[in-house]
Amino acid sequence: MVIMKAASFQAIGQVIISDKKKPNCDDGGLIIKPQFASLCASDIRVFRGEKNAKIGVTPGHEFSGIIVDKHKDVNSFNIGDKVTICPILSCGSCSFCLGGLRNRCPDRVTLGYDSDGGFAEEVYIPDKIIKLGHLFNLSHNTDLKIAALAEPLSCTFNSIQSIGLEKEHSLLILGGGPMGLMHAILAVHIGVTKITIVEPIKERRALAKKIGVKSVINPQKNWQDLLLNNFPDGFDKVILSVGLDKLIEPALNLCKKKGVVNLFAGFPLNQKSIIDVNLIHYNELKLIGTQNASLQNYIDVLQIIDQLKNVDKLITHVYKLEEVPIAYQDRANLKGVKSIIDFNM
Repeated sequence: MVIMKAASFQAIGQVIISDKKKPNCDDGGLIIKPQFASLCASDIRVFRGEKNAKIGVTPGHEFSGIIVDKHKDVNSFNIGDKVTICPILSCGSCSFCLGGLRNRCPDRVTLGYDSDGGFAEEVYIPDKIIKLGHLFNLSHNTDLKIAALAEPLSCTFNSIQSIGLEKEHSLLILGGGPMGLMHAILAVHIGVTKITIVEPIKERRALAKKIGVKSVINPQKNWQDLLLNNFPDGFDKVILSVGLDKLIEPALNLCKKKGVVNLFAGFPLNQKSIIDVNLIHYNELKLIGTQNASLQNYIDVLQIIDQLKNVDKLITHVYKLEEVPIAYQDRANLKGVKSIIDFNM
């Protein structure tokens, strides 16, 4: 048996590096050798026991790499191709799949949670992912480190589209972590100038300013009053990019009448919240949630990924594969912003 090094989720709070059987594509599909893989907030939620994943699975649903082997029947990709991935395997036949929303398929399986993902020396890509169009060829010029972030960028793109953000709108982002900052990067790309981020961690506030956000607020006493002094009618669009239920009602309070609030971040399992529902009713607000991304979201992001500015600034920590357990601990302790596994180190 040929073995390789891979990360493995063992239990809440326990991710290890161990030997695993090297995958093959004898029965179909292909093999990717990851070049970069990114640690997601959802990975940390699994680590904390706030989200489920299969015991023993290799995590990693945000990655890019190079094809090193393929089945003889795979004709749409070649060995040596640079690729990134939508890690979802959906049924392809339910109403959601047929409507282009495979991320809402009730029978979907996700690499990194339900089957082995990208924190390994090699990754098996099933033939079904290829047939679904969820494996993407990259241009020669695309930076594989940035391409590893195609999944979170696509999720953020879904959020931006779902709230109907236009360049003339004011945007409030509660939470200046990786995904909050990605919202800002995409908003700047489409021409939005009135962006405000609320973030308690000094390092992240400084990074928000570096990527072009002019209004960055430390949520100290009376922070909501400060925001309403600057935007007395509230904000056109509000993104909750941190899974704290205590911020749902402030998000509603700070939203302009007829505006939209998106619960973008995931919350702990069985989390419940008490809110003043009259804020929604009398202000005619739309309260929505977005999660994952559609195939079209990926296609749209990959068309602009080489044009996006400042994405590289989000990568504050880089680790070797054998340092994945350390990366988990660091991110669980809110160290840095976006953490990347570099397989070339």
